[in-house]
Amino acid sequence: MQPSLPLWLQPLPPELRRRLELAEATAREARLDTHAQQALHLVAVLAPRMPFDEAVERYIDIMGLMGEEAETVHTRTLVALGETAIGTDLARERHRTGWGLDWRYATPLGAVRFVRRKMRRGAEEDLWMELSAARAEEALIRSHMKHAMGFVRILQDFAPPTRAVSLFLDQLEIPAARARTVYQRVLARVAESELPRLLQEGESAPALTPTPRQGRSRRP
Repeated sequence: MQPSLPLWLQPLPPELRRRLELAEATAREARLDTHAQQALHLVAVLAPRMPFDEAVERYIDIMGLMGEEAETVHTRTLVALGETAIGTDLARERHRTGWGLDWRYATPLGAVRFVRRKMRRGAEEDLWMELSAARAEEALIRSHMKHAMGFVRILQDFAPPTRAVSLFLDQLEIPAARARTVYQRVLARVAESELPRLLQEGESAPALTPTPRQGRSRRP
């Protein structure tokens, strides 16, 4: 038995393929927008501690973005900072807090206090980064779920939900850990509507009448 081709390589109606391509492009744009929005959140958190572009680089690093995607997220985030009042407000907060050298630390005892303060600030920043990464991950998962459901609806007459979601995850090259979460949550959402319908159809189907078994004849 010949193995079946991946869904994307199978002959699909031209209109259906165009809808899938549009849905994929929309999902990619939504992912970039989500990254940019989450990077803005991290910039707001780190504004008293570091320049905007460094905070954006921190976001790109913790989310593992690379190449063109990293450049696009970096550019969109900085453009958003420049086009909205967010950048002005954060700049004001940064100026109020200040990053300059505090002359209270210009003594041996002050140097010790400075090192301790830096260590404490480093631990705080590590915590903020982890929390920000967790929030960003959830936002990305929600975005992917929304667009994966779009693939399910587009392909409902051509493929089961499992294959539709797998196609979505493959086309967007979503990292494995995130992909598993999206796959499970989307199928759970599909199950909420599909399982009651399948159960209802099963109950309305005519019941099979069992055939009585013939007893064995006993020898005298």
